Amino acid sequence: MLQRYLLLGLCLVLGTIASPAVAQRTGALISPTEANRFGLERMWFTRVQFDSARGRVTHVRQHVSSKYSYSVHEVISARGRTIVTDRDIDTLGVPLGKEGAEKRANKLKAQLVGSGIEAEIKTHVLPEITIYVVTDSAVVQAIDGETGRTRWAAVVGNSRYPTDAPGANDDYVAIVNGTNLYVLDQATGDVAWRRQTLGAPGAGPAVSDERVFVPMAGGTIESYVVKDGRQPPWVFQSRGRAIVQPVVAGSGVAWPTDKGDLYVAEANLTGIRYRLETKRPIVARPTPLPPNRLVVVSTDGYVNCIRELSGSLVWRFSTGEPIIQPAVVIDDAVFVVTEDDNLFRISAETGMEQWWAPHIREVLSATKTRLYCLGDTDRLVIFDMKTGGRLGSLSTEQLDIRMVNFSTDRIFLGSSTGLIQCLREVDAEWPTIRAGNLEEKPKDEKPAAKEEEPAPAAEPAATPDPFGAFGTEPAAGATESKADPFADPFGSL
Repeated sequence: MLQRYLLLGLCLVLGTIASPAVAQRTGALISPTEANRFGLERMWFTRVQFDSARGRVTHVRQHVSSKYSYSVHEVISARGRTIVTDRDIDTLGVPLGKEGAEKRANKLKAQLVGSGIEAEIKTHVLPEITIYVVTDSAVVQAIDGETGRTRWAAVVGNSRYPTDAPGANDDYVAIVNGTNLYVLDQATGDVAWRRQTLGAPGAGPAVSDERVFVPMAGGTIESYVVKDGRQPPWVFQSRGRAIVQPVVAGSGVAWPTDKGDLYVAEANLTGIRYRLETKRPIVARPTPLPPNRLVVVSTDGYVNCIRELSGSLVWRFSTGEPIIQPAVVIDDAVFVVTEDDNLFRISAETGMEQWWAPHIREVLSATKTRLYCLGDTDRLVIFDMKTGGRLGSLSTEQLDIRMVNFSTDRIFLGSSTGLIQCLREVDAEWPTIRAGNLEEKPKDEKPAAKEEEPAPAAEPAATPDPFGAFGTEPAAGATESKADPFADPFGSL
């Protein structure tokens, strides 16, 4: 009898100890009831494949492919709807593929019609969307953005070394672990090549169709051929420290430094196009504004829209407060959050303020009618997209991982312990895909005069000084003013 009571007491103690952990795991998921109150539903959730007792999720990035896609066929009849996709599995466990999916959809329709039931097929072509999750224990995991299915997971480098945010194109994923650059096959996660960088990396890499760009804490940018790491890198020299992940925009690559300079160089050729100066340090990545512009924010409080090729100023907006987060471009609007938690919606065409909202820390995602943000109390705040009217908020205090998503209308939230979940609006079964890349060189604009082109170099010291032969003026024939677009219009204080 005594043993029975002791066993019962032990169970009660263990239950008491375990219950907070269970509550924490379940509480990290947004409940369907609360989500449905605001017209949302959870598409999927998954766990990152790593030991959460020894590491934490540090970076979450999305890539929407412009090269790879898949088809979804809806077979619709009075009996309901059946979905057939290229990714469905046949009886042998092999994906159907494009032809197999079409054949299965047509067969289902023929069976329904043969039974006297009217049926139709609607086909949607969707791009391949991948979520890349990186942990501080060097685990990289690729997740299907629409299903939550894990495509692959890999340990890259040494778990004791810092691992920066990933960069990706349609075929490769680039990761910096310590002072080593790893380039992985995006389909399998296999390491295509590895190479030690010349300098000490200051942030994660950016990847164009042809090259990988790694910023160095010493101020250089090392550029490697994405398909062949054996070739010597190009080295671009910049003033100050390059500690912000570069951005590939159109035919150029842009990066800021802690000296308040923005550099734009050729993505697939040697040579820096121009350098622009601000009054204060730039600590946020520039943001592409299709078809041929960049939005640059600075700790001086200004939002600057410039032409990607020439650097000439299109418009400028002052928030009056430091800005440390990248601008978010969604359709015809530019959203900026200041360090004092103020959100501004700015017209992408004119640079005029459209509305303002306080107590917002970050813009997360948007649909055609709604804007989803993180409030200063860590709740998910919903705004009317056009008016800025507040529609409500959801409890997300336990979710410390949020991904800014301006490419689709999905909302990605998670915890540093490894839980990742995706929300969507109830009627948004298929994702809205927004343009994310700048167009190639426009016919009506000429690039700014190049500085002396740096030759491929084995050491940063071999790269010519970029300040010797270039200025901040736009190209000849440009219609914009030739004055410094970042100059303070009110003079120096």
